[in-house]
Amino acid sequence: MTLAVNYAGITLDNPLVLASATPGWDAKRLHQAALAGFGAVIPKTIGPPEEWAQHPRCGRIRIMRTGKTATGMINLELFTTKTKDEWIERELQELRREANSAKVIASILAMPDPDDTARLAQEVTDTGCADMLELNVSCPMPTASVGMHIGKDPRLTATQVGAAKSASPLPLAVKLTPNVSDLVAVSHAAVEAGADSLAISNSVRAFAGVEIETGRPYLPAFGGYTGPAIKPIIQRLIIEVLRSGIKVPVAAVGGVSTWRDVVEYLMIGATVVQVASAVMWKGWQVVPQLLEGLRKFMADHGYQSVEDLRGVALPYVQTIEEYARRPRKRITLDEDKCTRCGLCPPVCFYEALLEEDGGIKTNPAVCDGCGLCVEICPVGALKLE
Repeated sequence: MTLAVNYAGITLDNPLVLASATPGWDAKRLHQAALAGFGAVIPKTIGPPEEWAQHPRCGRIRIMRTGKTATGMINLELFTTKTKDEWIERELQELRREANSAKVIASILAMPDPDDTARLAQEVTDTGCADMLELNVSCPMPTASVGMHIGKDPRLTATQVGAAKSASPLPLAVKLTPNVSDLVAVSHAAVEAGADSLAISNSVRAFAGVEIETGRPYLPAFGGYTGPAIKPIIQRLIIEVLRSGIKVPVAAVGGVSTWRDVVEYLMIGATVVQVASAVMWKGWQVVPQLLEGLRKFMADHGYQSVEDLRGVALPYVQTIEEYARRPRKRITLDEDKCTRCGLCPPVCFYEALLEEDGGIKTNPAVCDGCGLCVEICPVGALKLE
């Protein structure tokens, strides 16, 4: 059994990639990522030392919780905290010496002027320290004409991809934004312009909320929402793009907490899976945990390679109109499992579940088959059949 994958022409020891984010702010941390087991590592986005490329140093991260459970994270990170020259003259050189078998995918910023994007791509390529480039047209925070302000427009995206490809022979991934109404159109524009891979996607533009005792925002600017809560959004985007006929490999980015998330992304068609928030919350030890879980799952289910997993779920995705034509199901109750907790009757708005004499009475004739009660039941006593 092997975890090795071919990603846009480069071979990775496994499909896990450190996403461009806080953990990859310098060569030392990227070396630690390689030692932890990532198949490839991506530095924070390399760009110019302009004022708009500096992130706040007065608090920029808030973890979003439901009760005590962390559901996501909003950050006001921007691009690299090191200058372009520091990356080119020192950090990339150190990383190449210490990366072990991990491949280096250099994240570069799509500049307002495509000619500047081309020069940046060439400069990074000329270091000889990158195996691949990832073009950032997706950061959700800047108010300048970079990040998602490019990635929302198919024409602008294509122009930037063409500029980067004209300046570098390295494989080029394009990191797309979820903050767009039609990612399929942007994806096709990027591929037609020469993109060798699509990274789907960056963080979701969001607001961190209000501290109601003071009436002040927790973070005063819009940030990027990451973590478990965005996984369904990213999965939908990947499926839409792949089902539209895109043939280049896709990197899934967003919401990975466990090895199960990795398996899900592979099963909907991703070639590699990028991880950042989980590392930020749990440290480097999460990487071998993800790999071991993936390895054990594959062994237990007879998968000999990651390729065997890729896309196996895609044929079963259908439109809601098609799904609505399936046979109707109604609720059933396993009374031996039922603990009479009383959680299900209040959530059944069709009155198919009623409290009666200290127990639960079912009325399948009025059940509309929504399945909410099945999701609410803590002991698995309810089923749709």
